[in-house]
Amino acid sequence: PTLIEDILYTESRSLTLDSGLRPDGRKFDEIRPITIQLPVFPRLHGSVLFTRGQTQALVTATLGSPADMQVMDVLEGEYKERFLLHYNFPSFSVGEVRPERGPGWREIGHGALARRSLAVLLPPEEDFAYTIRLVSEILESNGSSSMASVCGGSLALFDAGVPMKGACAGIAMGLVLEGGKHAVLTDIAGIEDHNGDMDFKVAGTAQGITGFQMDMKVEGLSISILKEALEQARRGRLFILDKMNAALAEPRKDISTHAPRLYRLRIPTDKIGALIGPGGKNIRRLIDTYGVDIEVEDDGTVFLAGVDAAACNQARSEIEALTHEAELG
Repeated sequence: PTLIEDILYTESRSLTLDSGLRPDGRKFDEIRPITIQLPVFPRLHGSVLFTRGQTQALVTATLGSPADMQVMDVLEGEYKERFLLHYNFPSFSVGEVRPERGPGWREIGHGALARRSLAVLLPPEEDFAYTIRLVSEILESNGSSSMASVCGGSLALFDAGVPMKGACAGIAMGLVLEGGKHAVLTDIAGIEDHNGDMDFKVAGTAQGITGFQMDMKVEGLSISILKEALEQARRGRLFILDKMNAALAEPRKDISTHAPRLYRLRIPTDKIGALIGPGGKNIRRLIDTYGVDIEVEDDGTVFLAGVDAAACNQARSEIEALTHEAELG
């Protein structure tokens, strides 16, 4: 097997450098066929099936109230995270059979890269107080499933009605470097990642880059090759963004009817006790009567969440009446 691997490595590289052809017959800057299906499941808040060649990601978006934020326990201390991205890479996606255990380095690393690429484009918390969770299920993988998760994640957020600052696409660039010759490859497949010298993932909008990661097997890289790779990645990114815009050009105006309606109210701090009531009696009555979630912050901010808009409005009116300040005259 080692001899075969060596022959495969040498031949695939010389084919690319000498003949200008890639193992699957594509040109250096050619991207595999892209298909986008959305929404996949109308019951979910946002969903998309993003396919590029033999890489396919099913990405779903779920919206929750601020109570759903995850407490992150890190070295610097605890904080609450409102944007979560989980990347799952089951063994069947690459034709393997292995027990499914907890997340490994791949799931954690790829999930972090995809999350970082999308996080900067989220609306400010004051404008959109929802907790957002994306889950990317890799159904099939032949190169760059993390970048498919970025494209699918961006579309799922649009489908969920999250007012993003822009659409985000990702592409994986490769490199074959031998002697004085080199070839920069757009949208690398698994074999090109395995036999190549670089895996350079670039994610971003039409305006600029939001995240990138590079794996290298060569000692150092010239600035000219890096410039060439970034320019080729920019063209590839714009090509994918065009495909994404054709499927869904902007975030949906309204969130899904199945997503909770979230309202933010501000009450005087001295009225917090009146809203909660003795032993929490009053707030519990509101929650049970209207089937809503109510959270009260120390500064008088009240978050009201529920799926039934009419019930939310009734609960809101009651909170406003309870905490209304009497004015002179």
